[in-house]
Amino acid sequence: MTNAEHVLVGREATPEPPGLGSSTLGQVLQLSELNEYTGRRGVVVLSSAGKRSALRNDGYSVFPAVPGLINETLRILRPGALVLDGNALDEGPWAGAMTDASPELLTELTDAVATARDLELPIYWLGEIPADPEHPPARLAEHLLVVTPGSELYEGTVEGAPPSRLVRALRTIVS
Repeated sequence: MTNAEHVLVGREATPEPPGLGSSTLGQVLQLSELNEYTGRRGVVVLSSAGKRSALRNDGYSVFPAVPGLINETLRILRPGALVLDGNALDEGPWAGAMTDASPELLTELTDAVATARDLELPIYWLGEIPADPEHPPARLAEHLLVVTPGSELYEGTVEGAPPSRLVRALRTIVS
């Protein structure tokens, strides 16, 4: 039997997956081709599915913040903002990020805030910032725009400047 007559089956018959040999998950997922998430209308959101859906309903292109991919997502997509929901850090894929249970998630979240700052993106925090200065969000607070009842972004500015469309949408989500 010659090679021409040899029928390939199993692994031999399986074609190479797209992106094989790419150095990063973002390249394999071809994030650079997702142009709808770039610019003012694109936001990377660490939140529950319901809150991401509410932002989509307000006309935003919402890309979920995924552990292991958030920093690369910010660098490649260049969204208009990063939105972090404090409540989403207690459940789902980011559960344990604010405790000793998953210090690698806290490191990744801290790196994501640093990446967003380097890219000059606004970083919105939904929820209360704990008073304890050793609590992780408190250490990041100087870089966060807090949207929660009682905060300046929630109540509005003294000058009466109109809030951005994104801030209005975030107010609705947290109220």
